[in-house]
Amino acid sequence: MQFIAWIFKIFFSLLGLVFVLGMLCILLFSLLFGALWSLVRGRKPEVAVVWQRYQDMARSKAHFGAWGKGASHDAEVVDVEAKEVPNMARPQDRLNKE
Repeated sequence: MQFIAWIFKIFFSLLGLVFVLGMLCILLFSLLFGALWSLVRGRKPEVAVVWQRYQDMARSKAHFGAWGKGASHDAEVVDVEAKEVPNMARPQDRLNKE
């Protein structure tokens, strides 16, 4: 009985390994295809764009260490003078009156 359990463990381990390697191959193929497709269209690859946005976000939003030095949280309050707006009829109201 131990021998059959050992065979099943090896079989399912190999099956899992084949699945993981297959998924990695598909991921690598789609990554390369996406990069080549964006170069054909004359655009920056999406992976580079996403990575650059992540780095920009990490630099500007982090509140610790050297990253927080670039972020400025000083808010300047500006008062605005309020003006009264005369009550004017809307264009729809004028069309109905005529």
